[in-house]
Formats: sequence, C-alpha cells, structure tokens
Amino acid sequence: MSVSAARTRNPGTARLHDLPTPAVLSPRPEAQADVLRVAFFVHRFPVISESFIINAAAGLVRAGHQVDIYALHGDGEAHAKCNDALAPFRDRWRCKVFRLRERPRRRLALAPLAAARLFARHGASVAAAWERKHFGEDAPSLIALHEASIFRGGGRYDILHAQFGTLADVVLNHRDAGFLSGRVFGHFRGYDISSHLRERGEKVYRRVFAQADGFLTNCGFFRDRLIELGAPPERTTIIPSAVNVELFAPRPNPWEPGQKLRLLGVGRLVEKKGFTYAVQALALLAADGVDFECRIIGEGPLRGALENEAAAAGLAGRIRFTGAAGQQEVADALAHAHIFLAPCTTASNGDQDASINTLKEAMAAERPFVSTLHGGIPELVAGVDAGVLAPEANSRALCHALRTLIDRRDEWTEMGRRARQRIERAYSIDAAAALTTRAYQTVLRPPQ
Repeated sequence: MSVSAARTRNPGTARLHDLPTPAVLSPRPEAQADVLRVAFFVHRFPVISESFIINAAAGLVRAGHQVDIYALHGDGEAHAKCNDALAPFRDRWRCKVFRLRERPRRRLALAPLAAARLFARHGASVAAAWERKHFGEDAPSLIALHEASIFRGGGRYDILHAQFGTLADVVLNHRDAGFLSGRVFGHFRGYDISSHLRERGEKVYRRVFAQADGFLTNCGFFRDRLIELGAPPERTTIIPSAVNVELFAPRPNPWEPGQKLRLLGVGRLVEKKGFTYAVQALALLAADGVDFECRIIGEGPLRGALENEAAAAGLAGRIRFTGAAGQQEVADALAHAHIFLAPCTTASNGDQDASINTLKEAMAAERPFVSTLHGGIPELVAGVDAGVLAPEANSRALCHALRTLIDRRDEWTEMGRRARQRIERAYSIDAAAALTTRAYQTVLRPPQ
C-alpha cells in the first residue's frame, strides 16, 4: 500500500582527529548564553550504525552547550569510517572510553591509581565505589571504581543523558554514590524497548521510571510503549534521531524504462532489518523481467547467509553486499541509486526499529523508497506520499510495492521534494537539538 494509504590501554581520553568532515556544521554565532554541561553515556563510540549519537552531540554543541561522551563498554569501530561532525567543536566536546571492562587483571593492577584519582575529587566518598548497595557486582569487580575515575570535572553536570535505556541504571548508580550529579534522562531507541524487555521482563525499568528525571524516545510508537510500561507521560518526550541534512544533499538521478534500475539498502545485517525478505522480493522482481542491480551496505552476522540466499536465487551478480561504510560513502551511494529499500521487520526475539535513520537519509537525498509497516516507520512518512509501504515479513508484498513504485516513476521528483522537506523540517540536527534542549530545560526549570 502507498504511504498515503497505507537501527591494552588505561582508561583515558579518546578523540576523533583524522576523520573525514564532509558537510560539517559550523558553530552558530548566535548560540545561546545559557550553556548546559551535558554528559552522554553510550556503550561504545564511535559506531557506524549510531550516527545519531554524533548528530545529537553536534546539535547541542552547535547550540552552545558542552558535551562529554562516555563510552562505558570500550572503543567503537574503525574511526576512518565514521563521520566526524564534531570536528569544529573540539574545544567543547570530548570522549572518554572505559577500556577495562573485559580485563579484570588490569583493573586490579590499576585500582590504586583509579582510587587516588577518585579520592582527589571526592575525598572519603571514594569508598562508595566498593559498596554493593550502589553498584552490585560492579563494586567487587572494580568496574564501578574505574568507571567513576574517568568522569571529568568531578562528574558535575546539568544533564546526565543515557543514550540507551539499558545504561540509565548505571548512571543512576553513580549519581546515588555521589560520583555524578545532574538530572538523569533515559533515551530509548530500539532494542532497549523491544527485545531487551523480552529478555529481562517488563519490570526491568521500574527503578529508572521511579528515579530518573526525564524519558526520551525517538518515535511515538516507542513513547506509547514506554508509557504502557510505567514511564510518567508528562516527562516522556519524543526526540527524533537527527540526520545531517547538509551531507545528504539531493542529486538528480532520473531513470527511464529500459535502463538498469539501481536499488540500495543500508543497515546492519541482522534479522530486524529484513534483508532476507528483500532478497526474496528481488528474486520475484527478476522473474518478472525487471533489469536491476541492488547494493546492500552494512555488516553483521547474517551476511554469509544472505549472500548464500542471493546466490541460490541466481542473483549473486545482481545483489552485492559491500560491507560497512561511512556516511559520505552512503551519501554517494544514494546519489547513484534510483530506489531505496528498507524492509524492516520484527525479529524473532522481539527486536524492533523506530523511524530508522537510513530511511531519513534517503528521504533527505530525495530518493523514492519502499519500506514496511513496522515500528516507527509509518509515522516518519505519514502524509508525505514519498514512497510505498508494504506489510512486514512479506516478500510478495514487498515485490508488489516495488512494482507500484516503478509504475509511479513520473512522480519520483515530486515525491523526493516532499520527502526532503519533511526531513529538513522535523529531523535536522538543529531541529532535534532544539527539542532536546527544551526537554532538558523543562526538567531543570519546571513550570510553576
């Protein structure tokens, strides 16, 4: 159905110095004087599939705030493949990486140094790092001690922003122990509000809902789920994951029948991205006599199985899996493609997607799309009529959606224009930063 109808070192500082900086944002001279000190807490940094973290930080520092990023589970992926949108803001942004989580002997050897560093900042309160009542098993394992020792400025912030709901408990632990101060926000983005609940139970966030100060999510679909689980509605806000609109500038690429149709998919090669249904749908499209090639950008545990499936369908030369890519390479691939394909589906473990950033990037690039009625995708494209949505986990419906979009080729230019307007208005870095700042201020200065 159409849119209209129908995601061996000591703890220390890590910076991104040598990354490509296409279409970087410049600081605004009119940035506000009311500067907030914000700490982001993530699992790893940087991660190619989590450009929304970089974009969120870039928007806040562009607005004049200070942002520190704490990667509590170690380094991210190869820096050279990650877009450094933060390069112009290095004086107001730093990332610290905790690298000892999987190295117990090293944690023990470096514990005196971490304790001395923490004592210099917090005095006798350093003893809280060994207390199970604050940190559970992270206390005797010394994980809590080393985590606390990397917090800058004595851990004093206005905002403590856990960028995934699963990290909110860790942030609350450090705030309760006195190693962090500030208002705590839990940001729920995908697995943490879907598959994690199936693994840990629907009461897993009971403490977070009771003690955190604000709750953020990236789409209305997940906001409704959060409230259903117990999040206070008045403190639960939608903050869409932002897209670097400048990077994904539209480049005309007309297509006429008789030419090879170029399709593009981008995403991690995991079950919820639905690429197995894309391979099946493309096999049906090939049987209909459509001349196409499809490039799928991304890496993941299903790559081998997907390649085998494409080969078994006789499509090994027409569907290419090219591995992970940075944002500039994705932007170039979008400029080369005619149609964007995002066949997301609910995984067998319950994992779901929100309004995915790869689809936003395609819309910013003015590419018509075929996607699915899944998670937060319908609300992203509602009322835009810029592509076609099919039921999820249905290869025949996906193929039919592709044929429907091909039949509407004369409308692609206007569809793309509407799509970009939606992204510029609601999903740009500045738009998301303004909403985030407003959510922060609502908690810091609640209405009387």
